Amino acid sequence: MTTYYVTADLDRAPTEQEAKEIGVPHAKIFLGRVKAIICADSIKDACARGSECISGCIKEGRTISNVGCMPVADAKEMGDDKIYKGYPTTTWLLYYRLKAGLTQAQLAKASGVNIRQIQRVELGEAEAGNLSAKNIIALADALGVDVRALV
Repeated sequence: MTTYYVTADLDRAPTEQEAKEIGVPHAKIFLGRVKAIICADSIKDACARGSECISGCIKEGRTISNVGCMPVADAKEMGDDKIYKGYPTTTWLLYYRLKAGLTQAQLAKASGVNIRQIQRVELGEAEAGNLSAKNIIALADALGVDVRALV
C-alpha cells in the first residue's frame, strides 16, 4: 500500500449576475483546492477513492475538477510536501460523519471520543489510524461502518 495525496479543484456555478459579467457560457467559479490522503494499491485506485472522499465532503452546489494524485513520498522528495499541507484536508471520518448527518458534537457523544480528537482527524492534523483501538472502534460503531473504512 502506498499513501497518496489526492487533490481536486473546487468549483461552483456562477450566479446569474456573475454569468452576465463573465459572458462565457458554462463558466465555473474556482473556489480553491482540497486534498485527501489516501492509502491504495495503485494510483488509479487512489484517484478514484480520493475523488469519492472529496465529493462526499463538499457543500451542495460545488463540484470537483482537475483531480490529481501523487505519492506522499514523492511529494516529500521533490520538496512539494509544504504545498500539499497548505490545502484543506478531507477525511473518511468527515465523509462518514456527514453521510450519517451528525455534527462533531453528536459523534463525540455517540462514540464517547473527545470532540478535539475528532476535529484533529477531520482537519488532517492527526490520522484516524493513529487513534487508540478503543476510539477508532467507537467511532466506527457510532457511524455504522467498518473500522477499515476510516483509515
